Amino acid sequence: MDSHISPKALAYRKDIIKRNDNFLSAIKQHYLINDELYKKQPLFFKTILQESRFNIVLAMCCFIFGNQATSVSEIKSLCSRYKIASPNSVIAIITLLKTTQRIKVWRSEVDRRKVLLTPTPKGLADLKTYMASALMPIKLLYPAQNINIDILDDDNLRHAFFHRAAEYLFRGITFQNIFPEVGIFIDKDGGRMIMLHLYLQSVDIMTTRGAVIEYSANALAKAFFVSRIHVTRIIKSAEERGYLKERKNGLLDIYPSFIALVENYAGLYLAYATHYLNIHPRS
Repeated sequence: MDSHISPKALAYRKDIIKRNDNFLSAIKQHYLINDELYKKQPLFFKTILQESRFNIVLAMCCFIFGNQATSVSEIKSLCSRYKIASPNSVIAIITLLKTTQRIKVWRSEVDRRKVLLTPTPKGLADLKTYMASALMPIKLLYPAQNINIDILDDDNLRHAFFHRAAEYLFRGITFQNIFPEVGIFIDKDGGRMIMLHLYLQSVDIMTTRGAVIEYSANALAKAFFVSRIHVTRIIKSAEERGYLKERKNGLLDIYPSFIALVENYAGLYLAYATHYLNIHPRS
């Protein structure tokens, strides 16, 4: 693994990306691509994009496409070794992917104790669509770069992409460890989308004191396929940490600290992705 892989190196990339003239447009594009995914398969994506589950899927991709593991037992062992997830959590995700026909599992003919797995065409199609939510914004940020949105179709590009993803993931340089405050949103089902939605509703009308937007827990719950109580809990947690404040008249005060939180999240997300693509942002 490269010696420059570190939280400091990632933060450096983030700060460069945030200064890009198209940064806000990139966030909007990322949101719109993910919103389309949610609308087509809401129950699956609200679940799988919760951060800890997403890291399990990312780890599986690193293992499978990086030729490190092909069996369920190997993936469980490696996830435990790298402290990504418990064996039970891995099995839960594999079961979800299997029952939704995104992976295929079967017993090895050589060793019947081994359960092998591979992505199905449906699983690969979903992965490609999700990857577009990172690749297309980066293409917007850096149009001169030759970004291949069909990276999964090329064995060498696919291997290189997930090998580089492993460099951060398997060192524990994750949102949970380097930016835990954003977990009040991204660690919750649908929370990432709720966070981005509130950001895009308020960013264009922000002043130095903040912004006021319309707010309905029922509307957010319906839009992102979660319960009203779930939304209320997320908003309450954010309020307790000083990012926003709910009024009693159907309005929400959005504070500059919330805008900073989301922009730091988005900058880090795109910083990871530029590394996976071997792109080196410049000021």
